[in-house]
Amino acid sequence: MMEFESPMRQLPPFTTNLLFFAAAAYAIFHIIVLNFLHMDAWVFRTLHVNLGAAIGFLIYAGWKGQRRDRINPMDFALALAILSAAAYIMSEHETLVMRTGVITTPLDFLFGAIGTVLTIEFARRTSGMILPIMALIFVAYVFVGPWMPGILHHQGFDTGDFFSFVYSQEGVFGITTAASSRYILLFVAFAVFLQASGAGAYFMDLAFGAFGWARGGPGKVSVVSGILFGTVSGSSVANVVASGTFTIPMMRRVGYNRETAGAIEATSSTGGQLTPPIMGAGAFIMAEITGIPYTEIIAAAILPCLLFYIAVYAHVDIDAIKNNIRGLPRSELPKLRKLSRDIFLLLPLFSLLYLLISGYSIIASGTWGMVCAVVVMLRSHLKVNSLVLSIPLAAFVLLPLLGFKVNTTGIIGVTLGLFSVAIAGYAASGVRGVSTGLKETAKTCYQALGQATHASLQIVAVCACAGIIVGVLGLTGLGGRFSSLILAIAGDSHFVALLFAMMISIILGMGMPTTAAYAIAASVVAPGLQQLGVPALSAHMFVFYYAVISAITPPVAIAAFAASALSGGQPWATSLKAVRFGVAAFIVPFLFYYYPQILLEGETVDIIRVFATSALGILVLAFASEGWLFGKIGTALRAVLVVIAFVMIFGGHVTDIIGFGLAGLLIIWRFVNRQAPQERAQKNGGLIG
Repeated sequence: MMEFESPMRQLPPFTTNLLFFAAAAYAIFHIIVLNFLHMDAWVFRTLHVNLGAAIGFLIYAGWKGQRRDRINPMDFALALAILSAAAYIMSEHETLVMRTGVITTPLDFLFGAIGTVLTIEFARRTSGMILPIMALIFVAYVFVGPWMPGILHHQGFDTGDFFSFVYSQEGVFGITTAASSRYILLFVAFAVFLQASGAGAYFMDLAFGAFGWARGGPGKVSVVSGILFGTVSGSSVANVVASGTFTIPMMRRVGYNRETAGAIEATSSTGGQLTPPIMGAGAFIMAEITGIPYTEIIAAAILPCLLFYIAVYAHVDIDAIKNNIRGLPRSELPKLRKLSRDIFLLLPLFSLLYLLISGYSIIASGTWGMVCAVVVMLRSHLKVNSLVLSIPLAAFVLLPLLGFKVNTTGIIGVTLGLFSVAIAGYAASGVRGVSTGLKETAKTCYQALGQATHASLQIVAVCACAGIIVGVLGLTGLGGRFSSLILAIAGDSHFVALLFAMMISIILGMGMPTTAAYAIAASVVAPGLQQLGVPALSAHMFVFYYAVISAITPPVAIAAFAASALSGGQPWATSLKAVRFGVAAFIVPFLFYYYPQILLEGETVDIIRVFATSALGILVLAFASEGWLFGKIGTALRAVLVVIAFVMIFGGHVTDIIGFGLAGLLIIWRFVNRQAPQERAQKNGGLIG
């Protein structure tokens, strides 16, 4: 998750262990509050942000040149100050609810200012400079707005009232932090527990076993692992590092150049944030802002995600054909038959998805999925046959059908799982083996809890810092005026409005974590689209997609730059190739408005038709983008393919038939008349087609 953070300190063992214990306790605190302990929402969000910030100030150095073998006294002071702000809100929250932003006491102003500044500093240490600079610009705008022209003008606000307002549930502890506190750490913990249970290695083995042997095998493995790791992670850079460490050297080995290897990995990993059920923090924040159920959002994301990966897979396959890149020898790859025996290692993921689909709450589903990962961990430490995991899986599937509530189902399923794994372990290695396995599992759980907190800090920080910007937009009315500007520019053209929204969302996302980029775009751009009549789900999915794809869009393409660091390629060249491989992501969001069937809205027949014709159109576009159709093709034929692709993607019934017919005839003609590129170049005067 950490994409731009300051250097992590290398502290003495005692201090490191103490801070790790605090991180584990932070995670346990969230799990307890979310599942068992009722707490005032403002107080919980305050502890969520400020405890996380205190840990962040102690584990991350303030700047790169700072000594990393000890904690700077100033950082102790910052941690104490942010904890003091939390203590003040906890002691005064009942009266703060009544007077925030209206009647401000000196202490309200003091702790509001301290908390706001330290929230920005927390974001700087975990996510780099861009988001904090934007937050400071918006804070400055509050005070200079009375002298600004046009839509930027406002009447001005009292300094004390502003800091009291922004450091409340209207700003720092608002909608973005609501999603962060309720869902993010829980699902990050689920992801970490899933990785610790061995699912991450299993995902990679499964991808290599299924696709490593195929044409351009490691490139296709990268595409598939992007989907699988996207389910576990939710960060494009984290995905690049997690899977690219394996796939990029393999791609280089079979013949991919440095830039292509990096581009494939960057594009595939970026798509992980578009992959249900986690989708980074985007789906959770979207649910908070729009009120649309989380399960509906992740269901709507399925077909667009498939279109994206169909396109990326096609690009990778065509590139492999062009460059005659073969797969890896089957003898070096994991055997699918053997891997199929371990399919029950995915028990946590199966239980999570099943409970979500069955209508249970996000928190209950995530919690029981995480607990199921503990069962899988124990099985891994005892080294027993994974078939024993079918017992808890059967319980999670069957008990809800018999009317059992989710917690009863979880208790029974996990108990059966632990008991069956322990019995199998006892049969294999006796009491001592089971005792050792239990100890190792407990140790792994403790480490996973601490790692979950470390992995969550960036999202906690960016959600809180983005809350400052959202608060300023609400306080000054700039968000509404910006929506009016979109309406004015667009006029009666929804296409112009969508194009404008696309550009703003991409610009906002450059160099920033997707969570913050989406949160800001959702406040600035999405309301304007909704005023034009774009449905809430379509508008928010639209800006979310472009916030995500900004990770591979020059000039600040963070995922592509991370992949180029691993491949040794040129960052800009890698980024430009990534844009080509991910071109579908720049087109698909327009379908959200023009053809909402792609979001599973409408009749089943229409949904199938729109998806099928869009998929075929995207495949044709891949041939045009790669300049290859049974041989190299020239500019004229590529232009024809682009037209056919857009006719199929955005057309109606008649144009779909026309596009399908033209594409079929063109493919047949190219197949029948395929010749060596040099011969065709001579015949066409240099235009190869």
